[in-house]
Amino acid sequence: TWCCLGVGCVQASAFEKLDKGKGAPIFCSIAFCCIGTACNRRALRKHYRIGGNYFLDLLLHSLPVYCCAAAQEYSEVKQRRDISNVNTQNQAANNIKNLQSNFRPSLSIKKASVSDSEISISLSEIDEDVKPNPLPSGRGHSSYELEESSNQLKEAPHLQPLQRMHKSVESSEPEAEQKFNKETAITPIDGEDTQVYSWKVGTAPFSFLTGETFNSNSPPPTYLPLSVLKAPKPVDSQEIMFGLQRYKKGGLVCVDEEAIKKQSGVVKEVMGQILSNLKGGGGSVGISLPVRIFEPRSTCERMVDRFSFATTILKKASQLNDPLERFKQVMAFSVSGLYLGTKQDKPFNPLLGETFQGYFPDGTEVYVEHTSHNPPIDNFDIIGDGYRMWGYYLLEGKFNWNFNTLRGEFGGTTYVYFTESQQLISYTQPKFSLGGVLSGDRTLNWEGEFEFKDNLNNFYGSIRIGDDKHKWLKKKNMQRDDFVGKIWEYNYSIKKQVKELATVEGSWLRDFKVVQNNSEQTLWKLDESTPQRHLPVDNPLPSDWRYREDLIWLYKGNLNYAANWKQKLELRQRQERELRKK
Repeated sequence: TWCCLGVGCVQASAFEKLDKGKGAPIFCSIAFCCIGTACNRRALRKHYRIGGNYFLDLLLHSLPVYCCAAAQEYSEVKQRRDISNVNTQNQAANNIKNLQSNFRPSLSIKKASVSDSEISISLSEIDEDVKPNPLPSGRGHSSYELEESSNQLKEAPHLQPLQRMHKSVESSEPEAEQKFNKETAITPIDGEDTQVYSWKVGTAPFSFLTGETFNSNSPPPTYLPLSVLKAPKPVDSQEIMFGLQRYKKGGLVCVDEEAIKKQSGVVKEVMGQILSNLKGGGGSVGISLPVRIFEPRSTCERMVDRFSFATTILKKASQLNDPLERFKQVMAFSVSGLYLGTKQDKPFNPLLGETFQGYFPDGTEVYVEHTSHNPPIDNFDIIGDGYRMWGYYLLEGKFNWNFNTLRGEFGGTTYVYFTESQQLISYTQPKFSLGGVLSGDRTLNWEGEFEFKDNLNNFYGSIRIGDDKHKWLKKKNMQRDDFVGKIWEYNYSIKKQVKELATVEGSWLRDFKVVQNNSEQTLWKLDESTPQRHLPVDNPLPSDWRYREDLIWLYKGNLNYAANWKQKLELRQRQERELRKK
């Protein structure tokens, strides 16, 4: 009884800011114990943007260690409350709105001084209907000495355009790059092991942990040469989706036994770490996934896979005269890259400030930066011939009630701007689903809804994948990878559909078709439309993902060294996060 009363008091204190009074949480916690505390915890997580899952909270609060869980929750909420006063939140929101209106990838080397809480709160407050300035002027930094501070963040809209890091495949390197035209640290400076940079020095030149003392359990690796980084990526769908097959109900199923074996037991390992931490009075902060389930790439680089049809579909759209036809092409582009984003191996979560700089074969420039760690947010900027695309992805995921299905969501908005016509189109992303985490078939699929908006031309579009529950989308015998949708003329002032202009249908594993005036048009078809795969620039910023030791050691096949470096990097990131809170 006293234990329940104590949990209720902790819940009440933490729940107070939500204006539901102290009595309700106390009664809820005492009367319903684990259910009550889990409900309160869910509301707190939503309010303070804390990661977690309702059913996991329910399980933890039903165990004998649920007092530890409540105490850890109180500590976490108190810290977040202390650093999120109203003035700071409003100022951060204005700063991010200004950055979005004059967007440029910051690609900073040193860690930003703006706290995670400021970034996460401000991004959530952005009005998606606000039309941003469609001509961001940044091109990436031409100097390795630029440090982003809070004052520079406020003044970012007034910064002068920075030098382009890459013009085209054929063009010569910019002057800023020419003094770094030699590959760095691809050979050891001592010792005979070609994979180890040094047996005396703790890190290679561009390490995220520069100054770290040498440790024989985690020696610094030699960097990957350009011949490895620029190795051709597959363009055939069967090679891209290796180890995956069409599932009987639609979507994909993993048939790669080696990949499934690597991922077996991960949930049990993670749960064991969580319970061990809770017994010690901690939380889930120190949880680290085993490196065997990862591929040696960062999310900053892997997310560009889904943009592989930009150089064909968006470039073609920029040459069209009809704004409705361009709108259709953007919808087709959003679907075309989904199959390129399906893979069993998980990419590494980027470090705060981690970047990727690349280009497509036609000279289209690519910039990505991991701008917030909690929640995880990646900003991107694609500069093509006749078009420009930018936005951010906010990745969130949770398990279903039996922990057998993981569902994720890419929050954020993507903007596509056509320079000659000045047409601006925005769209959202669908959710993804990974089934069979604990048992059954290991399935992968995209699901949910895309929304497309063109406020200037009064177009609105919607696509739903694998959903036949809505009347206007009714279609018999839909597979999980099938989609249907519509395009309307739309009055944005009163938020009402005026008339239907066209319907769309297809599958993200087959094709994208538009039906208008009884005429059918195929805008994308698997394997008939060839993706153009991206390449990394020769001399990126030191914050580039290619300099991460855990990724390099995983590529070289040494899982022990990779795991040790992963733990060191995650520990440093948590320490720096605590410093930003002060």
